[in-house]
Order: sequence, then structure tokens, then C-alpha cells
Amino acid sequence: MEHLRLTTAPPLDPAWLQFEAESGIAKPKPSLSILERQPLYAAACRALTQKMTAPGARDHHLSQAITTTSFTILSSTDGFAIPVLQLSRDTSTSDEGPSTTVIYIHGGGLAIGEADSEELTCRRIVADSGLANVSVYSIGYRLMPTYPATTCVSDCIDAFDGILSRAPTEAKVIVVGSSSGGELAALLAGRVGKSRIHGLALRCPVTSDAFTSLEEYVPQSFRELHTSTRDDSFVNCLLGKMVRVVPRDGLPYMPLEASEEELRGMPRTWIQVCSNDGLYSDGVCYAKALEEVGVEVKVDVVWGWPHTFWLKAPELDRALEAEREFLRALKWLAE
Repeated sequence: MEHLRLTTAPPLDPAWLQFEAESGIAKPKPSLSILERQPLYAAACRALTQKMTAPGARDHHLSQAITTTSFTILSSTDGFAIPVLQLSRDTSTSDEGPSTTVIYIHGGGLAIGEADSEELTCRRIVADSGLANVSVYSIGYRLMPTYPATTCVSDCIDAFDGILSRAPTEAKVIVVGSSSGGELAALLAGRVGKSRIHGLALRCPVTSDAFTSLEEYVPQSFRELHTSTRDDSFVNCLLGKMVRVVPRDGLPYMPLEASEEELRGMPRTWIQVCSNDGLYSDGVCYAKALEEVGVEVKVDVVWGWPHTFWLKAPELDRALEAEREFLRALKWLAE
């Protein structure tokens, strides 16, 4: 993975810079608390999904022949009803082959986002991945600061267990996480292991707390490779320098700090990173950690683009291509 080491970020792609200028996304925003931002973010995500799937829109087909079902799974710690959004095709047949269960964990710094906040991607998995008899389950885990990060993790584990109790027993299980959802997905996979998870897809994942301290929270063997928190060229309007109230958000360890035994138990993994992202090195270093213990891992680098840009600008051609690369990876993970 040393060939992926970057000391500075490359120039942003002209198509992204044009989007920045035309959308105003880089303009200063009102100062709001996390609790104020939560409903606004959720509403904005829903509006974007509706826009992208409206009649005449490029992704209108994603609104067709897909059934959505909402249900809850009870937390094992306090009985809280954890929301889950299920998406599947209206019709499927046994002739398509074995079932695939995709468990999706949204991003948002563990502080924003709901089960439907990345619904466009979930719909794309159902409609365009080519996976046989696929069902996608997106978890609406509880958020900081109302709840601690440990609750985010436990909600995902409880939801995972509950979803698998509903899914076909022979289904291949793939766990997907974007950004902080990638952190949760990696922690989940580390806890349950490859005996229950067939594949893991991490998109711009958080795997360390290098922003707080490279020396304290990134294992020594990865510090030379972990460069993206050291240089301001990786900072842009989609992700600045992450500031946590407490290190690791209070978690005992981050995915990059997992024991060798835990890492050895991980399923085959695909990691997508963006070159213009303070979390770029988190993904690259985690890929190296898995590779070093013998886990089959692939890395896809989106050069010249910022953190999870496909969520903010799904209409762009490169966003669609990033999504298609992800769908191809799901096919590989399901092999």
C-alpha cells in the first residue's frame, strides 16, 4: 500500500470545482448545533433522493419496482426500537440464484443521518448491482451527542443480529459503511467475524483518530503511511479537520487499532478512498493492516475528488461512476 502514500492532495477535479461554484456548497453556512443540524440534514437527504428519482430525472428507474419496508429491532441494552429500512425488488425468483443480504450503515460523523439518508445508494444496489435476490437493510442507529458512540456501535450489532434473523439463512451477507458508517461497519465485522459476514465494503471510512493525535491513536507501523491529516491540501468544503469532544469519541479503540486476532477474522474487504480527503490515509492504512494479516482486500482510489462526494453531487458523471465501481465491488464481495 506504500504506492498509495500521498504527501499532498492532487488538484481537485475541474468538474468538482464547477459544481462547488454553481451550487454554492463551499459558501459559509449558519452556525448550528448538531441537534439543530440533525433534522435539516435528514430532510435535505430526502429531498435530494426525491429530486434524483423524479420523473424525467436520470435515476428515475430507482423509484420503480422497489419495495420499501420500515421496521424496528429492539436494543439488547435498553429496549430502544432501532429503525431499519428494508429495500428489495418487487419481484424475485429462486432462478436468480442464492439470496444476498446487504446491511448498510450510513455516515455522518456518528452525529447526523437516518436510515433513509443514503437511500439513493441503497436503491441503486437493489436496481443495478445485479446481485441475486438482493435485499438491502439500512440501519438508523442512535446518534451523538444524545447518545454515546458506544450506543452507535451496539445499535448496529443488535440490528445486524435482528436483520439476520429475518433474512434467508443461506443468504450471502455483505456489510457496507460510508465515512463514519465505515467505522461502524469495520467494528461490527471485527466483532462478528467472517463466519457471519461474506464481504465488507468501506467507502471513505473513518478508521483512526489521527486528527486528535497521530502519535497516540495511530499504531506506529502505520504513521509513516498516514499523511492526510498532516497537510491542509486535503481539507475542503466536504470535510475539514475533525474535532472530537473526547478522543475516539469515547470508544475503546478504532478499527485501525484492532488486535491482530480481530483483523485476521475479517472478511474479504473492498475500500474506496478519495484522494482529496482528510480520511484518505485512514482507508489506505486500514487496507494495509488487513493485507498484512492475510485478508483479501482491494482498494479503489477516486483521484481528484473529495470525501463521499457522490452523496452531495449524485448528478455528476464521476459520482455515478464511483457508484458503479461500488456495485462492481459488491459483485466481487459476493463471489
